[in-house]
Amino acid sequence: MPQPNDYKSLTECFLTPAREALLQCSHTRECPELDDWQWIRMGVNRSINDERSGRSFLQDWAMSDESSVGVGHFFETLKSARRLQLLEELNSMLAGSMPSHPDSLIDTLEELRVIDIYAGDGHYHAAGTHDAPIKGKRRAVGHFYTLNYRTHALTHLTAADLQGGRKKSEHDMHALKRMSSGQLRQGAAKGRQVLYVWDCAGTDMRQWYKWKQAAGVYFLSRAKDLMKITCFGEIEFDREAPINAGVLADQHAATETSGVMMRYIRYQCPRTGTEYEFITNHMKIRPGVIAWLYLRRWDIEKTYDTFKNKLSETKAWASSMAAKKMQAQFLCLAHNLMVLLESDITGKHDVINHKEIRRCEKRDTQAKQECSQQNRPHSPLLFSNPHRRSQLTLKFIRWLRHHLRAGSLMSQALQSLRRVYAAF
Repeated sequence: MPQPNDYKSLTECFLTPAREALLQCSHTRECPELDDWQWIRMGVNRSINDERSGRSFLQDWAMSDESSVGVGHFFETLKSARRLQLLEELNSMLAGSMPSHPDSLIDTLEELRVIDIYAGDGHYHAAGTHDAPIKGKRRAVGHFYTLNYRTHALTHLTAADLQGGRKKSEHDMHALKRMSSGQLRQGAAKGRQVLYVWDCAGTDMRQWYKWKQAAGVYFLSRAKDLMKITCFGEIEFDREAPINAGVLADQHAATETSGVMMRYIRYQCPRTGTEYEFITNHMKIRPGVIAWLYLRRWDIEKTYDTFKNKLSETKAWASSMAAKKMQAQFLCLAHNLMVLLESDITGKHDVINHKEIRRCEKRDTQAKQECSQQNRPHSPLLFSNPHRRSQLTLKFIRWLRHHLRAGSLMSQALQSLRRVYAAF
């Protein structure tokens, strides 16, 4: 049955969430040469297109759009503090309004319903072409992002502080400590908790305790190899519950250096038999759910893979710090718009990548068989949703690029996507 959006262009449907968020932003200004909406459209397109340079992108834009924007003018806008504030505001508004993703299982778990959960990590890419070398080398550009487990919204926390090029990178915990409690809560409503799932670079027991007490911000990570952990007693949990399958121990513990009480969970992966050690300062989430949450942290790594290998975002667009932050914000905006569009296409238009789902089902069946052969029980969370993918597919991104350039109607683009999903 035809949908109202079928008679709109794909571009309009794709950009509508950003357009609606822009209308609520307070940092907009009148600019006749390059208004805020055109500038946002250009930034999103720059993020999605696989053009390798800014000049190449601007030439392509001039050939496909009624108005052209000069190279100098576009790069000047990337230095604008006001436009950066606008983009940060727009992204925060859009990410905060995104609904639960169809493949998210978070809302099926009662203990997680009052918790906003984020995977967090740092990501570095090459310096811009015109970045000044320091001691003969251009410094890589670093950013710290978070991915919302519930909505799949990507947010930019902060850019790495390289102290004028004196440092090659910034430690994750050092970057997190520069942020306020309000920034770490990311707009969470009063009474809601915030849990960050970070790798070993995000461990600091004393700082975790301060954030927990001051702002209701919790952390989950893996124990470092050199951590001297002392256990003080077992935490009771239901060993017969399928959701806790693979959990070997759940204990009260502390490190020798911090003296701060935490949880120490040992878990055996049912697929490989590998044993993992998790630490967290959240005391009420079941240990099997803790293990599952950490294993899901891989999704943010796959998002960075999308940046590099599917969007060809491998170096900075420009040299100023404002431009580097703006690039990160545009990547978040493009990612979130693609997530919303794909969810809309699947839910409202019933355009489903059945081949990919069958591949996922086959992998899950093989994994279950391996678990059974090794006599290792597994949590129902691990193989419960064959629709779940850790990243946007390249065939979807190629399809989107093509029809944005062509100015296709939504109905035409959907027919094309059905053919793509059927053939590839």
